[in-house]
Parts: sequence; C-alpha cells; structure tokens
Amino acid sequence: MRNPYDFYPTPEWCYENLPIDWSQFEVALEPAAGDGRIVNFLQDKGITMDYCELQQGIDFFNWRGEYDLVITNPPFSLAQEFIEHALSMSTTVIMLLRINFLGSQKRYDFWNQFPPDGMFILSKRPSFTGKGTDATDYAWFVWSDRKDLQGFHWIK
Repeated sequence: MRNPYDFYPTPEWCYENLPIDWSQFEVALEPAAGDGRIVNFLQDKGITMDYCELQQGIDFFNWRGEYDLVITNPPFSLAQEFIEHALSMSTTVIMLLRINFLGSQKRYDFWNQFPPDGMFILSKRPSFTGKGTDATDYAWFVWSDRKDLQGFHWIK
C-alpha cells in the first residue's frame, strides 16, 4: 500500500553526503517539501528557500519563479512532470529518482530532449519507510551547466 501523496521522506544521509558546494546557490526551491528536512538542510547552508507541499495546499504546478536551484525527491508517479516544470524555473535541477527511471519507451522522447548532465549515485539503497529498502537503486539526477555537477559521481 502506497503512502498518501507519495510521502516518502528522504533519509538525511542521501543529501548530507552530496559533494556539492552549496554556497554557489543563493535562492532555491524544494517542490515536494514533505516534512521540510531538505528545506531545513539548505537553509542551514545559508540558502534562501521557497517550498511547495501539496499536503499544505501549495501545488508545485501552480508555482512560478526563478531559482538558482530546484531540488527534491519527487513523487515517482509525477517525476517527469516535476522535472519538466523545474527546468522552466532553474538552470540547476536535482531530483532523487530510481535509476531505472532511465528506462521505458514512454520516456524515450523525454530523455532525448532532457538528458541529465550528471548523476550522484547512492552506493547504499535508502529506506524511505524505516522498514528496510525497496531493493531499488537510486541517484540524484542533475540538469545543470555547472561543471562540478556534471558527470557520474558515487555517494558512499
């Protein structure tokens, strides 16, 4: 049984261990903030944060703005739509996705139009429920013109 609103909080280690110089970002958006853990992490890094959360009545697809960074663990069922909308708001978009999201004939045209510039692959499988992993591999997919975010990277 799926959690309502696809609410699966991102374990802290998944973003705390990203080898990213967060000081390069001034204003960011978290479009599926959930309990706010990524928002709080980035605020602690000195980034001015906006967020959306459907459970609070703030729908990302009604949101407009320009940001240095859009980062989230999107609801899997809407991941492609999240990516497309985020790319209209920022030149740096980072999304936590299943690695197998790269597959599917349904997304073939999407990937040809929006190939990621980089990936931060999680070497350990995260548990989003606290009851073990779902036996799926994950990575932070990156769309950015920043060279330090391009290419393949592995997170221990």
